Amino acid sequence: MDKNGDTDGMNESGSNQVKNNFCFFWLSKSPGFFLALSLRKNGNMKVFYGSKKDEKALINREKFFKEIGAPGEKVVSVKSVHGDNIVIVTEKDCGKFIDGADGLITGCRDVYLSITIADCLPVIIFSIEKPAISLLHCGWKCLEKGIIGKSVLRIKHSFNIDPDNLYAGIGPGIGKCHYEVGVDFQEKFMAYPDAFLQRRGRIFADIKSIAQKQLEDAGVKLENIDTSPVCTYCEADRYFSHRKDKSEPVKAMIAVAGIRCDSTC
Repeated sequence: MDKNGDTDGMNESGSNQVKNNFCFFWLSKSPGFFLALSLRKNGNMKVFYGSKKDEKALINREKFFKEIGAPGEKVVSVKSVHGDNIVIVTEKDCGKFIDGADGLITGCRDVYLSITIADCLPVIIFSIEKPAISLLHCGWKCLEKGIIGKSVLRIKHSFNIDPDNLYAGIGPGIGKCHYEVGVDFQEKFMAYPDAFLQRRGRIFADIKSIAQKQLEDAGVKLENIDTSPVCTYCEADRYFSHRKDKSEPVKAMIAVAGIRCDSTC
């Protein structure tokens, strides 16, 4: 059931409006924003592996961009390093891969941000009142380094938008049902004790709840945050899951986000 009590648009997990494989309520109420996620059936979307390049992934991406109506020449991509570097991009960056970045922000219409994920979380932060959107690659290392809070601050200072006027979407990504970790991992996130559970002597982490708490700590209202219930490990028949696939090199999906050029937002 959605936030208005409606059931239209729900998927099998009971999540909200489903469009282009994302199911975020607030985005469904903001037609000026565009968001899409590829699936396993669309093929691997990760292009760069160090100095090596997967040409087939480039073909997969172009085909997917065409399917979702996001021109490939308008897409800005990142070469993720599991860090906290966030880059503000404009039209001049379209078609580029940004080195050493795990987050992108734009206030430009018809500029599409993209990241690749395979268990890590895609996190979208956006403003309805002013044109501004951020897309983050959030693995645990990015979360440990505070990439979410830094993105909110960049939006606040660069676009003069208060955090309590921002909205956010988290996931799909690996869930607490399968994200087993060690004590050393848990110690890195001592500020989030509720994000861990123990089963039969094993520790499991809920990185979606960590992401949500970091959004709240940065000033985003809880009621403005949507979290996807989808676990990529549980649904590895539809999504790439690095933990389950154990593929080398990593095969990944692509998340794409932007503001439509005909948007009034």
